[in-house]
Amino acid sequence: MNNARSIFWIGATALLFGCTAGTKATTGSAGTSGSGAAGMTGTAGTSGGGATTGTAGTGLGFDANFDLSGGDHPGDGVCSATMTAAEPVPLDLYVLMDSSLSMKDPTSSGAMKWDTVRSAMKSFFESQSSAGLGVGLKYFPGTQSTAAATCQNDGADTTCGAYGPCDRRKTCVPSAGMTMAVTPLCVDASTCMGQTCSLIRDCTGGNYCAAGPTAPTTACTGCNPFAGYCHLRDRCDAAYYATPDVAMAALDGTTGGQAATLNASLTAHMPGGYTPTGPALNGALMFARQRIASMPTHRIAIVLVTDGLPGGFIPGFPPAECTPADIPGISTLASGAMGTGGTPPVNTFVIGVFSPGAAAQQAQTNLDALASAGGTSPAVIIDTSQDVAAALQNAFKQVQSKAIACDFKIPATGVDFKQVNVQFTSGSNSVTQILHAPPDGAGGCDARGGWYYDKDPASGTPTKITACPASCSMFQTDLNGHVDVILGCPTIDVN
Repeated sequence: MNNARSIFWIGATALLFGCTAGTKATTGSAGTSGSGAAGMTGTAGTSGGGATTGTAGTGLGFDANFDLSGGDHPGDGVCSATMTAAEPVPLDLYVLMDSSLSMKDPTSSGAMKWDTVRSAMKSFFESQSSAGLGVGLKYFPGTQSTAAATCQNDGADTTCGAYGPCDRRKTCVPSAGMTMAVTPLCVDASTCMGQTCSLIRDCTGGNYCAAGPTAPTTACTGCNPFAGYCHLRDRCDAAYYATPDVAMAALDGTTGGQAATLNASLTAHMPGGYTPTGPALNGALMFARQRIASMPTHRIAIVLVTDGLPGGFIPGFPPAECTPADIPGISTLASGAMGTGGTPPVNTFVIGVFSPGAAAQQAQTNLDALASAGGTSPAVIIDTSQDVAAALQNAFKQVQSKAIACDFKIPATGVDFKQVNVQFTSGSNSVTQILHAPPDGAGGCDARGGWYYDKDPASGTPTKITACPASCSMFQTDLNGHVDVILGCPTIDVN
């Protein structure tokens, strides 16, 4: 087996195939109530919905309980097999990289977040353990190159051109008063309960001030108007995010090739803009579906790396063009037909980098909801007091392991798809038979677990087997276990 793959697929160590009449399993004894398979000197266990459990034996024979249909006679115990190494399904990761302005903030080491994240990703891309992994990269926000980074005129501003108006940060303040507590923000007086909505001024050192229109002229002395932002500078069209900035290609475990291309892009890119997470994820899901159509034998997942919650220049007032703009709406995207609700499902992994304390706690709650919708909960939250580079590398390795563990190749020809079974052997040598969960293509998965083909054999030729989430979770929590795909014995369904 390719050493570079061993870190991220969970021991799919054997394809057992070829059933020859007249050869019986020896000393394997049946369990009770729908028992599972057992090899030589092993015993079968009891039924459990989408799985049956027993103790692993030491041979290639199988208990007679496999012989439930097909050419073999029930109870004859006929099934021998040969063994070959299984190939994991190739994994592609579409990395959706937050490069908003806040990525320039420092970590506890004093280094800029962007530099630390970039360094961690460089190490991961160049690692031998990443060889064979497909990676594509997309930054968000994309920005309109002809729109100025800042603007100064409230409303229309020639520096924004077609991407105006100029949005300004404002807060509620009495008409004749002033405030240095510049919350809540407002866009007009309609939310200010009788007060005015006045421009916020920057007094340096993290201090701000706002004064009403009839306040004394000395109010906010020494403070300059806070610069505005062109309303349409950040791109909010999902189709834009469906085209990677670095095209998908496989890493080779060296500093060259795709790793060099990715690292050159990261080095040349600098943070700016805000956080249109909704359109960016929508575009990433569009790319994933296009990739599945063109590369059906691959598995693809999205990795969202972010240091901020969704929002625009004025927190709490996202541009109407930039939807969905909140966690519930974005979660609906992740769990919908383009994401985990589709066939096959596309998972979204979420990695957050936040300042410690309340910010990290709020991020954990919100990003956990998004990761849950993406089928990968919990989100990985890295606070900036940690070794961000090391924590981020570890987070990518977790993604690599979880994303590949539950998809397995099967031969494209010479297979009777009515005679395929799957079993999982734990690190403690306990065998669980994973039962088939039709309908194929969509998958009849529920809490009982099971597995399904990527295509219904009645209408196409399956190319891979996917474990249902409940069974997949079992695989992923036992890194010393392995999955066997058994060909030549009648398939056993969940129901």
